[in-house]
Amino acid sequence: MVRSLMSTRLISIAFATLLLGAGAFAVLRARDTPRSAPEVASRSLETTAGDTRTGPPELPPGHPPIGAGKSAHGPELPQASHAPSITWKTPTTWSAAANPTSMRLATYRVPRAAGDTEDAEVSVTRAGGTTDANIERWLNQFDDRGKDTRAKKDVRGLKVTLVEVSGTYLGGGMMNSPSIPHPGWALLGAVVEAPGTPYFVKVTGPAATVRSARAAFDALIDSLTPS
Repeated sequence: MVRSLMSTRLISIAFATLLLGAGAFAVLRARDTPRSAPEVASRSLETTAGDTRTGPPELPPGHPPIGAGKSAHGPELPQASHAPSITWKTPTTWSAAANPTSMRLATYRVPRAAGDTEDAEVSVTRAGGTTDANIERWLNQFDDRGKDTRAKKDVRGLKVTLVEVSGTYLGGGMMNSPSIPHPGWALLGAVVEAPGTPYFVKVTGPAATVRSARAAFDALIDSLTPS
């Protein structure tokens, strides 16, 4: 009888030990077994949903915005498809022309004055940079230039800076043609400080033709209206 009881206990102990060993093996196997793709995807979605951060990550001080475009004269340059924040009335004596670049909001031609061999071109653009920096850029497009004249005015709350200069124009020719010096040319321009980046209205061409466009140019500037 005693031997029988001892045998039964030994069998029970051995069985319990076997069960404990099998359980430990199962736990270790579960840890080392890679999760299936659906499980990984599920956990990934749970992590994303639980992340309460919004917007782009913080950048070091002075770091430019991620994805922002650059130009040689300032920050990102808006494209012509950007909705204008001002409107204007086009002079009836000017004819509309195709925009040579995506930076143009509008392009017009001024009929040549008597004695001139070319029309003048009017461009309306938006770009970055300060008013003074952009005016200096315009002036540097002229060689042998005379003294420039500047004036400021307020048009329906818009600050406008006017500039006029003449000399040998070194910028590109009409409609993005190759750059050729043009003696006896003039520039009549306006920098319009509007919400966001400023607007630029610029007339370039033979001096007599640019002078003939002054009244129409002033009328366009006086028609500027915030939209």
